[in-house]
Amino acid sequence: MLTVGGYIRISDIGRLGDGRDGKEGLIRQREDVYDLAKLMRCNVHRMYEDKDASAYKRHVKRNDFEAMVIDLERGLISGILAYNIDRIARQPRDLERLIDIYEQARRPMAFATTSGDYDLTTADGRFQARIYVTIANKFSADAARRVARQKLAEAGDGRPHKGQRAFGWMDSVRIDEREAELLTIARKDIIDGKKVATVHREWTELGIRSPQTPPGKTIGYTSVKYVLRNPRLCGYRAYIPQEVRERSGRVDPVEWLIERTDGTPVRGQWETIFTPDEWRELVDVLDARTKTGKGRKAGSTVTKRLLTSIARCGKCGSGLSSGTYARGTTSYEKYGYYYYCRKADGGCGSLSRSGPPVEDYMEKALLGNLMEQTTSLQSAPKEDPEPAAAKATLKQIEADKVEARRLRADGLFSLAEFVREIRRLEEKEQETKEKVSDLSAAPARAGSTAARVVREWGNYTIDMKREEIRKRVEAVVVQPVGKGGAQRGAFRPDLIEIIWK
Repeated sequence: MLTVGGYIRISDIGRLGDGRDGKEGLIRQREDVYDLAKLMRCNVHRMYEDKDASAYKRHVKRNDFEAMVIDLERGLISGILAYNIDRIARQPRDLERLIDIYEQARRPMAFATTSGDYDLTTADGRFQARIYVTIANKFSADAARRVARQKLAEAGDGRPHKGQRAFGWMDSVRIDEREAELLTIARKDIIDGKKVATVHREWTELGIRSPQTPPGKTIGYTSVKYVLRNPRLCGYRAYIPQEVRERSGRVDPVEWLIERTDGTPVRGQWETIFTPDEWRELVDVLDARTKTGKGRKAGSTVTKRLLTSIARCGKCGSGLSSGTYARGTTSYEKYGYYYYCRKADGGCGSLSRSGPPVEDYMEKALLGNLMEQTTSLQSAPKEDPEPAAAKATLKQIEADKVEARRLRADGLFSLAEFVREIRRLEEKEQETKEKVSDLSAAPARAGSTAARVVREWGNYTIDMKREEIRKRVEAVVVQPVGKGGAQRGAFRPDLIEIIWK
């Protein structure tokens, strides 16, 4: 009596969409395989079972199929029984692996299905098996093409994706309030200068998981970047073809927006978390960091020190690095770390200064500068010549409109000339009004931003503080103290020069 392996497989556990979970198919296949074994008088060594595993998609690894191939090679089983050959293989390469084993076997072998037997040890049997697998492969390719076309049409209509829920939503339509709040806070913080690596660390500490996170793990860094760039956040519909996902893995959804014939993005039929402008602003900030090299580099983490590379050596001009004092020393207990000019980075190597006093001085100077901006902008400002000129232009446009009406009334303007002139003046008027509005709002926005930074400074992370400093400061120049000066005296602010932008 031959000892064989039974193989059963189904591709769509939990995703049939008709109230079933797909397990019924596995049960039926198992029963049919055992009936076939009784008919052939074979002993079933093991039932190899792959759930939710496609035999057509190249990137899918079928664990029990691989185990069955190994057992067949080792001689633990001398054949395979299945409901149908397409359960075993839909890619010719998988069948060829089995054929190699059958051709080299020096023992009786079986390869049978409920629809027929295939003697893989003979040329005719291999020919028949190859034909059926090729047909199954063509059927799968046609089905995949039809499904892809249907999904593209649904995307063009703005219908939500039917698969696994996206981060930020309870299902395909309704927002998950907790995750939406995390995304809203992250967007604001990143625009204010926080790095994605910091957001990832904070989410990890909170135990945040995405729908794709493996059990027992927390959300990954690339997943955080992906969910922040997801066009779904503002209601835009994207569609990434399955073959692209299989070939490239996770791709940037921003590049796969669905657009209407007029070039505008298709809007989806679900609740949104950001407005389109808010999402675009976030994506622009993330893209700008990538282009300027300020993103997360391989093997790096968030910058630990406030003034690394912002502080510069007053002797040679090189950006300062930071180091930690030796544990147990007085300097370590008092300051912890220091800034120094590093020879390995091209510096002179002749300057070193305790870190916290320099940082405290810089922070106080920055906050003082911001408070002065807030105070000066709140007081009655002198009229800016640019807004004043724009307001004068508006007055002139109004006078020109009155003149055009008079000329028309006197018959000196034809109707066509009058309409063209009025339209030109109205367009110019609208442009000028928008300019006046922007110029008037600019000081208020600047004052509001400065006041917000002062108010929230205590809650800013190091990278957020660094971003604010970089916006307003060209460099913090640290002058040498002189021999023994750093050890003898107290902190000397006269040796620190802040170069404002």
